[in-house]
Amino acid sequence: MKTFLRLLFGSLLISYSSMAQWTAVNNNLGSLKITGIAHIGTTLYAGTADQGIFTSADNGGTWAAYANNASLPSTLINGFEGDDITAQGISIYTQNGFSMLQGSQLITLPTANLTNKSVTIYRQYQNPSRRFLGTKSSGLFYTDDDVNWTEVTGIPTGSSKNIRGMMSQDANVLMLVGTENGAYKSTDRGNTWGDATTGLAGNAMKINGMYSIFALTSGGIYYTMLSSFVSWFPAYPQGDFRAGTSNFATNDYYFFGDNVGVSINLATSSIKPLTVSGIAGGAVTSATLLNNMLFVGTETGGVFRAQVSSLTDVNDSKDLPNDFSLSQNYPNPFNPSTTIKFSLPVSGSVTLKIFNLLGEEVAQLLHGEMTAGLHTVQFNAGLLPSGIYFYQLQSGNSIETKRMLLMK
Repeated sequence: MKTFLRLLFGSLLISYSSMAQWTAVNNNLGSLKITGIAHIGTTLYAGTADQGIFTSADNGGTWAAYANNASLPSTLINGFEGDDITAQGISIYTQNGFSMLQGSQLITLPTANLTNKSVTIYRQYQNPSRRFLGTKSSGLFYTDDDVNWTEVTGIPTGSSKNIRGMMSQDANVLMLVGTENGAYKSTDRGNTWGDATTGLAGNAMKINGMYSIFALTSGGIYYTMLSSFVSWFPAYPQGDFRAGTSNFATNDYYFFGDNVGVSINLATSSIKPLTVSGIAGGAVTSATLLNNMLFVGTETGGVFRAQVSSLTDVNDSKDLPNDFSLSQNYPNPFNPSTTIKFSLPVSGSVTLKIFNLLGEEVAQLLHGEMTAGLHTVQFNAGLLPSGIYFYQLQSGNSIETKRMLLMK
């Protein structure tokens, strides 16, 4: 919980990363339409939209068709998720049902009355047991007996029926669901649902992973608290994000999408853009981390690989007399005026904006060309209500965001 609180109340440091190249690793990969990538142990699994699953035991060097493709509900794979913590299981979502790969054992969940529903996501409550399956256009279903599936009520028709992501928590019975038309929440094991879009921007939302708190949208990355849901907060409110993976040992999360990549560390509250130079074939659809290498699958370009260190190393700028930096406002808390200082290593276009907790822009203090050096800006919040605000400085590829507190 401390790491989540640190991310919520700490400053978000964003630095530009080096321009490393990704390498395509598609030897013997039967299809380049990748819908899922994960690993069990050191074996990689790539799901495809039209030819089932392929495996690689040499870090993507060569691929072979998965031996049990014929046992899958369908070889038309919508996507799948690996277990980032144990690396011992994969949830496989197909156009005609759902399977779980646990070690070498393939288990198919009975979905008699969900035939041809095109499954997209799976979650469950442990005690008492209740399983959930999301579908591409038919909504969200649950079962208490692993035989009969019932559609949940409270998620409207239309694009909201395309279930893109889901998170469930046994401890507080909180469930969040992402769709192509916003987010929904339940606090009674899925019996009733309410709106959970507060703070979000963008559509086609995916709540990333079974254990995380991030929502990936066409308008950026947002996060919320695991213990309850009040609102989503902006972590990186720009870009069209589709997939992510994580390293729980280091608290690092890696997110990718349509020509965009970002790493977020929950321990240090740092956010670093990741280079996507070298990735071809449309947007990234899936990602996994293995042997200190990131692997991503794309819409039509197959699988790409890169060393984590080559994507996240940042040039040391401590020796620079005037690096890019944003200072904490002073005073803080403030009422109603405060001072913001920042430094630029080179001249360029600069924007300085203020956002509220919902991620809405409430003021733009700077927008235009500025010279290199130290700068000071006064912010008067006399017309704004008390509360937490974020101020964000951007110049070129460098972005930095910090938190301020207005107390009237």
